[in-house]
Amino acid sequence: MKKQRNIFWGALLIVFGFLFLAHNYHWFNLDFSFREVAKFWPLMIVLAGVAVFFSEKRTIFNATSALLIAFAVPLAIYSTTSNVVDRVRDEVNDDLNFHWDDEDDDHNNYDDNDDDSYNDDGYTSDSNRTEQEFNVKLEPEITEAALDFSGGAAEFHLEDSPVNLFEAKTKLSGGAYKLSEQKIGSLHDIEFSMKSKKNKGDMDINLGNKGINNDVYLKLNKKPLWNIDLNIGAGDVKFDLSSYKVKNMDINTGAASIDLKLGDLVTESKVKVKSGVAKVEILVPKSAACQIVMDGALNAKDFDDFSKVSSGKWQTDNFDKAANKIYISVESGLSAVKVKRY
Repeated sequence: MKKQRNIFWGALLIVFGFLFLAHNYHWFNLDFSFREVAKFWPLMIVLAGVAVFFSEKRTIFNATSALLIAFAVPLAIYSTTSNVVDRVRDEVNDDLNFHWDDEDDDHNNYDDNDDDSYNDDGYTSDSNRTEQEFNVKLEPEITEAALDFSGGAAEFHLEDSPVNLFEAKTKLSGGAYKLSEQKIGSLHDIEFSMKSKKNKGDMDINLGNKGINNDVYLKLNKKPLWNIDLNIGAGDVKFDLSSYKVKNMDINTGAASIDLKLGDLVTESKVKVKSGVAKVEILVPKSAACQIVMDGALNAKDFDDFSKVSSGKWQTDNFDKAANKIYISVESGLSAVKVKRY
């Protein structure tokens, strides 16, 4: 076994020696920044597999493989997160190369022809961010509402709207939002998304490495049954939904921190999270049963008070007999997921 380990480490030294030799003779250029080194995390997984073959018991549970995987996981998270941040920044830079169209929008108070810091349309600005405000009235016949939200990187906040069905206030370092809606019987459908750009290249603003400073404040009425679909590039989502009747909630994100608190006001509530890299923490009430289905081999899981019933599936002990049930589905590449009962 000692001989096999010597072969493995000897081969590893040969590989690294060859890379340094090639760099010195300019056969190719090596970038030794940590960010570039992190991109080699798949090589550690390959080497961990090689170490299995050189292990006497042919098992992954050996010191060399465990060490390589331990290094690979944080490097993978760092590399993936860096790529997502770059992509989000590029998208924001693209969104800042625009001319807004001049179409009137009853709900959108953004005025691109006024350079003043404040005007009667409700648009304000300062040296760093612009603000918009939106609202949708609550009609007496509405019993169910759907919110389809699409946005870039930001911090997303949620509060109660006691009068209106929907309200929003945005503070953005670049870009703008638009709102559209339609009523179908007792259902009110709301689409709130980043405004499209046109004539790219008319304004060239580069954020560089300074980052962005965006906040989106949403307000929802608690009376109707809600179906919420969030599509965000990256950001921080903190939603206390414990006093809302949430039927469905879908969150799609590249990299984000997601904190949700759910309630027990509906018989069946479904929450789906799809992400590249994320920190997900969900609080569920003890008065409702809960089931978690998770897909992703490299995710970290913390499911207290849950029992594993099959591969990738966990349930609370009272799941079969409970009147109210919460279904949580998580699909992620590399995430830390915690579900806690309160």
